[in-house]
Amino acid sequence: MGIHMDRVVVLALLFLCTLFSTYTGALPLNTDTTTLSDDNLWRPTTSSGTAPSAEQVVSLYRNSTETNNLLGKSDAVVTKIALQSNTPSDWYILPQANFIDVGVAYWQSDNGDLIKLADFSQSHINQPAIIMHGQAFKLSFASAGKGYLWIYLDAKHYPTPVDLKILSEPAFLHHQFYVNSLTLIAISVMLTLAVMAFVMFLRVKQKVALFCAGYVGLHGLGWAFASGALNAIYASPTFNKHYLGMYLFAFAISCASTYTYYLFNFDKEKTNKLGSALKYFTYASLVCGVCSVFMPFYIVFYVAHFLAATWVMLSITTGFAMLSLNDFRAKYFLFGNLLYSLSLVVYVAFHFNMINASSSEIFVLSALAIDCVCILLSLSEWLKLKQHEFNTILYQSRFDPLTQVGNRLLLDDELTKLSIFSYVIVFIDCDGIKKINDALGHTKGDEFLVNAANLMKNHVPHNTAVFRTGGDEFIWLCKVANKAELSQIKIALKEKLNSLHHTIKQQWPQSGISYGIASSDECQNYTECLTLADERMYSLKSAHKLKAG
Repeated sequence: MGIHMDRVVVLALLFLCTLFSTYTGALPLNTDTTTLSDDNLWRPTTSSGTAPSAEQVVSLYRNSTETNNLLGKSDAVVTKIALQSNTPSDWYILPQANFIDVGVAYWQSDNGDLIKLADFSQSHINQPAIIMHGQAFKLSFASAGKGYLWIYLDAKHYPTPVDLKILSEPAFLHHQFYVNSLTLIAISVMLTLAVMAFVMFLRVKQKVALFCAGYVGLHGLGWAFASGALNAIYASPTFNKHYLGMYLFAFAISCASTYTYYLFNFDKEKTNKLGSALKYFTYASLVCGVCSVFMPFYIVFYVAHFLAATWVMLSITTGFAMLSLNDFRAKYFLFGNLLYSLSLVVYVAFHFNMINASSSEIFVLSALAIDCVCILLSLSEWLKLKQHEFNTILYQSRFDPLTQVGNRLLLDDELTKLSIFSYVIVFIDCDGIKKINDALGHTKGDEFLVNAANLMKNHVPHNTAVFRTGGDEFIWLCKVANKAELSQIKIALKEKLNSLHHTIKQQWPQSGISYGIASSDECQNYTECLTLADERMYSLKSAHKLKAG
């Protein structure tokens, strides 16, 4: 009888141990942040493609075993965690995974009942708690208690070990504000700069501005997808938009390479090795982007990281090479790309589990936003240079290089704008230029023309421009707002021209000027005015010759 009672006591103790042993290892929630590392935390299981029921999650867990970590793996995993809270409290659970097609959590309380906590799938339209670059859901304890947390995940690729963070509500709200605000600010900066670059392209029609918009805009749009910012606005129940960030990356890098190619004018230096490297890298990135549509996601992921590593080396090499040539555009380009490249190195190393950087995405986004500002500054410098070149070419094409007055081309431009004005045209021919050239040499002849042009600019009245239209021929164009003033202006012009003639004669006795004046009230158009002024000039020139003879 005693032996029988001993057996009963032993069995009872065993039963009680079995009943309560599950909670003896419960994780106490007594700090603001608790992290469960991905070391034998998850059990790979069969993917169902949809959110499984509580019973299915339990069954999947029982029929699977732990794996070391999820780095580089894919498909469905499940975990069961015993948690305990000694006070009524609210907690947020954050699975550290970039991409989750299906995510569902259940809570099993003391009495054994399983209730659904949240469906935090990235394709789920109503996210339980919005946090950029990840997922979160709430676990509430109405009173002190303990129980099991069951989590099921399904993803095409786990780029990092999937640690599990448990944050108190104040800690989560602080983390949420920090992550979400910095992410949205960085993305907004990039998209705004992209719009500015595109507006520049519409105004200047330069390829470099278009590819700058692509560089900045595709990076911004890619991160808007990858971070979940666009998913927070609208999540598609049939398509996980988070993946699009990786698919867009190859096209963004292709635009970055092309932008660099045009920024440093490699399109004009066909034999430059750096230019060739940028051109071929552009093609390779574009091909990778197109082909990625047909690739499994994990391959797209690694291709994107390979392109990132290559771009780091290529962009920094280009920046230093151009800076060594004192190219002022390189200072912005190099600074921005050094910062962005450093962040990419951290990001790639994080994804290959070489470093532990839980805020690597924020680091990359902040660096990229600064890089985009620098990229736009380098574009601004490029446009300033082009504007200066354009103004120089325009000036050279419109102004006489010897006398620095307008030439025939500029005169033609001004003549076409006369429809709203009355006007006076003066045709001037310098007398005796051949004598000066023959007696004193062509250098003195040029000096005479420069001197004559300067005197003309000093003698012309308001709203009158001087043009050199031939070797020793000049034309004055005087725009008149009031037609009634034409007669008075012609008299004033004649006085100034006579004064100019005497001044030139004093300095250059061999020379002088002959002129003819015609106005719009005498002719049908400016062509007739030019002809009439020319005829009157030749009449005066003939008179000067007769007087000299």
